[in-house]
Amino acid sequence: MIKKLLNFILPFFREVYLYESKKNKKSVSFNNYFLQKYRSKKFIKNNVIEKYLETGNKEDRFKRNQTLFVLFFKKKAVCFGWMNKNSTWKITEINKKISKKKTFILYDFFTPPNLRNKGLYTKILNLIKNMKTKNKFLIYCLKTNISSRKGIIKSKFTLVEKMKGF
Repeated sequence: MIKKLLNFILPFFREVYLYESKKNKKSVSFNNYFLQKYRSKKFIKNNVIEKYLETGNKEDRFKRNQTLFVLFFKKKAVCFGWMNKNSTWKITEINKKISKKKTFILYDFFTPPNLRNKGLYTKILNLIKNMKTKNKFLIYCLKTNISSRKGIIKSKFTLVEKMKGF
């Protein structure tokens, strides 16, 4: 009951920043870094990724046709993120739906605490933008998440909208 009440009240006090970017004009690469995308759990043979998927039922996202991106450094998984190809998305942090045509929505990125502040978030975003597509990339973060905002801006995303709950 308390959790439902909090989920109803918190969006009133939150603000989300929405950023957009086109694909890279020139392909970006980084020494010793490799980006792998997964559309199904059956192709994942890495214990670190499997453990990550077990937290919060992330495996169900594959059933909804969402893509997992994993950044590897010297064959070690160091950063994770998701992409949704649907043009409609619910931003749960503020309890609002957005609809943007011809966009891929990037969300729920995670870097293990011992690997943070090394530019991995920026690297994975830049490598994702190497995809061959005419669609734009959309990403959002809470106004209070300064680290994410810095990484997004360093990846050459531009702020397009500030949204508040309800």
